[in-house]
Amino acid sequence: MMNWIYVIVYLLCSVTGSTLLKYGQAENVKALFTVPFINMNVSLFSIIGFLFYGFSFVVYTILLGKFELSTISPITVGLVYVLLMITAFIFFKEQITFTKLLGSSLILIGVLLIIIKK
Repeated sequence: MMNWIYVIVYLLCSVTGSTLLKYGQAENVKALFTVPFINMNVSLFSIIGFLFYGFSFVVYTILLGKFELSTISPITVGLVYVLLMITAFIFFKEQITFTKLLGSSLILIGVLLIIIKK
């Protein structure tokens, strides 16, 4: 059971990190500084997002030691994609097309099949 809590923590941190990194690049968000050679604005949201994303990497490393790679990788990648699509719809008003819904449904079916295979 504890292993699945790590999965949830990973998903929350990864999705939160990606969402904050995206929000930190918005035009209405005040940049703390700009990285000149790539013209990237860095805001407080970007820094917090980077920290969340970095922590998710640490948790993912823990997950690799607790699950088979062929099990945990598709589960986490698939669920992060689906959760980011929902987050993008809610926070950034991105469209959810039929193709995205179909693809996400197939991803969820695949994740369920991987989870119940044992």
